[in-house]
Amino acid sequence: MYVLASDGVLHTLGFPSGKDVQKPAPFLPANAHSSDLIAVQDSLYLYTTTSQDCGGVSNGVWAMDMSSETRTVTSWKTNGGSPVGSVALATDGTVLAAIGAGQAGAGGYSNAIVALDPKTLQLKDWFTQPTAEFVSSPLVFRENDKDIVAAATKDGRILLLDASSLGGTNHSTPLYAARPFAGNPARFPLEALAMWQEVIPIPGASSASSPPAAPAGAPAAQGGAPAGPGAGPAATPAPTMQPGTRWLLVPVTGPLAAGAQLPLTNGAITNGAIVALKVVDEGGKPTLQPGWVSRDLTSPVTPLIVNGVVFAASTGKPQAMTGAAAPRGTPAVLYAFNGATGKELWNSGKTMTSFMSGRSFWSGTGQVYVGTFDGNVYAFGFAMERR
Repeated sequence: MYVLASDGVLHTLGFPSGKDVQKPAPFLPANAHSSDLIAVQDSLYLYTTTSQDCGGVSNGVWAMDMSSETRTVTSWKTNGGSPVGSVALATDGTVLAAIGAGQAGAGGYSNAIVALDPKTLQLKDWFTQPTAEFVSSPLVFRENDKDIVAAATKDGRILLLDASSLGGTNHSTPLYAARPFAGNPARFPLEALAMWQEVIPIPGASSASSPPAAPAGAPAAQGGAPAGPGAGPAATPAPTMQPGTRWLLVPVTGPLAAGAQLPLTNGAITNGAIVALKVVDEGGKPTLQPGWVSRDLTSPVTPLIVNGVVFAASTGKPQAMTGAAAPRGTPAVLYAFNGATGKELWNSGKTMTSFMSGRSFWSGTGQVYVGTFDGNVYAFGFAMERR
């Protein structure tokens, strides 16, 4: 586990002990405002961003070569706006970063998506528009054998870019620009976007996909080998499932844009919602079409998707109290929605008694976890089988 201390030193901690298992190494200047660490196992590189010129540290993208004994550190400075959230990676390793608003100096970047070499962090390509103030980190997905970059802007749009040519020859032409669907200025979590894809049965494939049952007492085939003398090669099972609709999920804080033409089948939105958009191919280019909108949620964070179920956290909000009393406010509520229709399947009701603490929302081992301001961690999931 990698941990970056406030003095800019990287620690590699062992899970069982919580102690350093490698020698700590300087990564960033002290007191930098850094994003989440992104580790790439194949190349053994570690990435982060610095923003807001915090601690006098320049806005930029940073990389550490974990395979070298010296832990070489490389950086690229925006000379302009702050990176928004964490970086994303294309399939060829290219590092992609969203750059927010700012006064760009000579050779600097703001309101841009940049592509950087994964080892040297040299600038490879960029997209920029004066009106495209990016407010979410980029998300990369694969469509028609191309890497597509999605990011949200302050005016409530989602832009789609071709990762191999971010803005075309003029560096300012997106593949697709959605109509504004969130109020202007739109408010999204930094790591706002999430994506999942349906898997659907192939018609008529179920019966042909399973080989005929062996006679009782016949030896089982192992490792694809024939079951006995004279038997032919083991048949490869035919696929029974195929990819279906791809969904882009966008958590929005506050009301939706007037005239956004979104299906509000779950009620009016005043505090926020999860907006689900379908990725649809039109003439070989991806577009976004309205899918569904969740019920009203208070400041939702990036949702989790488990087996086609969208788990969304209405984080609640604090209410300042005077004196030594602990802050009170609206408690967090966890919701489960059908990922294809937006139908509400379940909610946690009044189980949680405090608002969510930061981004304390994750899943694992068949559970969904929520951490709240009062120091509790709630685990939601199937009850374990008891014998």
